[in-house]
Amino acid sequence: MKTGGFSRPYKGLSICGDSFVVEEREGETLAAVIDGLGHGYESSVAAERAVEVIREFADLGVGPLMMKVHQELRTTRGAAVGLMKIDHSGAGQFCGIGNIEVQSLNGQAPSVFCLAGIVGHNMRTSKVMSLAMKPGDIYCLMSDGISSRGNLKACLPGPPEMVARRIVEHWGKDHDDATALVIGFGDAALLDDAAPAGR
Repeated sequence: MKTGGFSRPYKGLSICGDSFVVEEREGETLAAVIDGLGHGYESSVAAERAVEVIREFADLGVGPLMMKVHQELRTTRGAAVGLMKIDHSGAGQFCGIGNIEVQSLNGQAPSVFCLAGIVGHNMRTSKVMSLAMKPGDIYCLMSDGISSRGNLKACLPGPPEMVARRIVEHWGKDHDDATALVIGFGDAALLDDAAPAGR
């Protein structure tokens, strides 16, 4: 599994209310994108707390982990959170609340989506959805600071961190924090000399 992410704050601010997490545990990769409600300091407090909880309880399944984050964010302004866990075979699960999106940069798009709500406040329910990555598949988890109209595939090829940075720089909205987390499955995914997807 190849992973890499990039975040940048609302234009003109130095504090980012977005964040991302990647944790490798016993053959599984946990990837998460967090978007603290709004932007600025209070938003960053919520995102940082979510990161701490996700890392501490990374061994949990994505459903129980989401509930744990929800409990721990009650004293913050809350956040949108997307959690994805994938094993060495490419089988995985996703659980998301709020405006986190998953797009395919290469391969078939996963049939996963986030439910409405704010983690830490009005999260009424959560839903765990299955997914299966095949060798060469590349996913991007992103906050709503990335334009959904952007041609994200044009940011390939390259190492995951570089692809994530290109996505944020090319398609990030100036009036919001922006985060992209890129995940490639298999040896052929995200190599420097890989052919750009969609061409």
